Amino acid sequence: MCYIICVNNLQNEIINTKKIYRELFKNAQAAVDKQLAGLKTASLCNHCTKDCSIDFNNITVFDKFPKDCRYRFWQEAAVDKLENRISKDVLEKIKEIDLKRGQYSCSCCGSCCRLASSEYSFEELQQRAKNGDKFSQEFVSVFVPYKSKDEPRKLFPDYIELLEKTFKGEELYFYYCPKLGTDGLCTDYKNRPDICRIFPSDPLVVFPMKCAYNQWKQEVEITALTLHAIIDVVGYYREKINQAMAD
Repeated sequence: MCYIICVNNLQNEIINTKKIYRELFKNAQAAVDKQLAGLKTASLCNHCTKDCSIDFNNITVFDKFPKDCRYRFWQEAAVDKLENRISKDVLEKIKEIDLKRGQYSCSCCGSCCRLASSEYSFEELQQRAKNGDKFSQEFVSVFVPYKSKDEPRKLFPDYIELLEKTFKGEELYFYYCPKLGTDGLCTDYKNRPDICRIFPSDPLVVFPMKCAYNQWKQEVEITALTLHAIIDVVGYYREKINQAMAD
């Protein structure tokens, strides 16, 4: 009964998180819109042509303006704002989240060593490693695949179910580290790669229930979701504005 309650609570948490993210995304979009709109001034127009159909009150930063139109300066200022102000502010906040992680300590539950998941098969990870992907290189240097999904399911039934529901419709592959000792500690701790040293680095991923960093996740998750929403908005706006400015 406890297992069912725990899983149901986690499922409800996932649903709530998605709803919260949608709301945070709307708020982030409105905030960015306000900042970019503040850069638009009527004085930019020098009335270069008499028959210009551009209406100051109805133009958006995504519109395509004539090559010599001064409203393109607005677009340039908007891109600069996105890249050099908003993005830098986001990076500073991300650093603050990472610093908060240092306030918590690993409880050595071994969950992250016994079960790692990926959307890539071991062969795909090996190929990505050969192509120079650093994460894949480190991952295949320590993790090996389970022979079947039944093995990790027996060890972490609740966590596997949570992952499968979270990534419904996506193929998942499960791995473990053979360097984990019988005492639950790493037998090659001094030589562990960066992916082990910095784990967990993202509070938005699904953590095992026993992971001590769940407290960190709970503390910073809303902030992290907000930053993620801002990053999505900034990336989309920057792409659309650059497309509009392309000759």
